[in-house]
Amino acid sequence: MLKSVLAATAAVAMLSIAACSQGPNEEAGEAADTAHEQSTTGTTDMGQGPQEEAGEALDQATQGTPSGETTTPPATGS
Repeated sequence: MLKSVLAATAAVAMLSIAACSQGPNEEAGEAADTAHEQSTTGTTDMGQGPQEEAGEALDQATQGTPSGETTTPPATGS
């Protein structure tokens, strides 16, 4: 019984970690928000700021592709 409870707890913990992963655009937005908060107030609020929200929306729209990158290679001239 104890083994099954521990296994279930471990499985839920792994799923919650995977669900909370941030995409590259969201991470960049979080860094921008943190830098802005630090420079203006001297403190860091761990809440989600506007740049992080915009990065999250961009990650959802681009399926996690970092902004500025494309899924197809650039055309080469011959």
